[in-house]
Amino acid sequence: MPMGTDVRHAVVIGAGMAGLAAARVLADGFEIVTVIERDTLPSASAPRAGVPQGHHVHGLLALGAEVFEGYFPGLRAELEQAGAPVWDWGEDLCAVLPNGTPPPTPMGMPIQTFSRPLLEHVLRRRVSALEPVTLRDGLTVTGLRTTGPGRVTGVRVKNGDGEDEIAADLVVDASGRSSHLPQWLAALGLPSPRTTTVDAQVGYASRTYSYPEGQSPPSWKGVLEPLRAPDFRKGSYAIQIENNALHVTLHGAGGTQLPRGDDDFLAFAKTLRGPIADTIASLAPVSPVRRYARTVNRKTAYHRLARWPDGLIALGDSVCTFNPAYGQGMTVAALEARLLERMLRGRRTGAPFDGQGFQKRLARVTAFSWLMATIPDRAWERSRPALPVKAGNWFMNRLIDTVPHDPRVYTTFSGLFHMLAGPLTLADPRLLSRVLVGPRPGGSPRTATP
Repeated sequence: MPMGTDVRHAVVIGAGMAGLAAARVLADGFEIVTVIERDTLPSASAPRAGVPQGHHVHGLLALGAEVFEGYFPGLRAELEQAGAPVWDWGEDLCAVLPNGTPPPTPMGMPIQTFSRPLLEHVLRRRVSALEPVTLRDGLTVTGLRTTGPGRVTGVRVKNGDGEDEIAADLVVDASGRSSHLPQWLAALGLPSPRTTTVDAQVGYASRTYSYPEGQSPPSWKGVLEPLRAPDFRKGSYAIQIENNALHVTLHGAGGTQLPRGDDDFLAFAKTLRGPIADTIASLAPVSPVRRYARTVNRKTAYHRLARWPDGLIALGDSVCTFNPAYGQGMTVAALEARLLERMLRGRRTGAPFDGQGFQKRLARVTAFSWLMATIPDRAWERSRPALPVKAGNWFMNRLIDTVPHDPRVYTTFSGLFHMLAGPLTLADPRLLSRVLVGPRPGGSPRTATP
């Protein structure tokens, strides 16, 4: 047992992606890991009430897929057997960018697409099969069990039969956007952490389609048409998923009215520049139109608190949540689990886990993803952007405008987007020169086709 024999029980609040990833890591070092979930969990791949965004397109970035594969060997093959296609990002994505669509560019960057419920179902089954893990659903955590403000010793819970307490050596808050941790800390007499929000007021409308018998899917495996302030207020992300289905999410910003029904959905798609409308016009919808608008970026600065109780950590959307349009959430959850693993392995036997140190290091893990999401989202805000934000937006827009005309920039940007490359990539003189020069004269991007 890599952490010594003085640790026995870990409690994880939440059975979403961050909670499952944390439970997988904790199972290597704790004798007992209890995952507590408020929802009654489905026995098969299906949406659930606690994950309303599960009805919409989700993406697992290339780095996230690598980390999850390391923790769950054979995961990609298992998902592929369930029908989730694997494809090359550069070759099979139709990226309808503001300045054009790049031609197919093989990158050797394998991407797998699936519905959120399928991935969560497979991971939940894998985690539940681990010997130390017990998953208790239909149970709500109402507060922290403590021995004063300096030490958390478990959680208080309730269900239909009443209230109870569960003792733990470590409590992990992975309860997501609805986390009550700030209130729980306040009840211990601890100061309230600062919260930063960036809200582009982006909304989604999604539905799933099936291909009629005998009709082949389009040549692409995914379509990405991003928003960009102030001119590109409509966009989409569509992916081929399991069950030979096409999952389509339409985006709207800047007061754009989102579709509510069948006719509205197609009409909205027809206003886009990409191939979505022509594609779905001949397909059969297999789900209703579902809308979602909780896309605010929110960061809670737990790492800046002068006091932090022992026996507690927070991760995932409980700490930092991103506009889902950028597809970073699941990958960041995987990286946070990797941080937890490394800190647990480096912990001296008999020493308490450094929860405050974890929060500080977690803030560094999320820092670049936060910038990647909030720099473009701040451009939608009505207030005048600060100079660094304005400069960052200019550079990122120039970079993306160069992508359709320069395969090398396209490959570099894709590595950055999928977190296979770090922020120092942006300081590469070769990239800087290409971006500052801008699109090459006479370059003509490919026209998007169905």
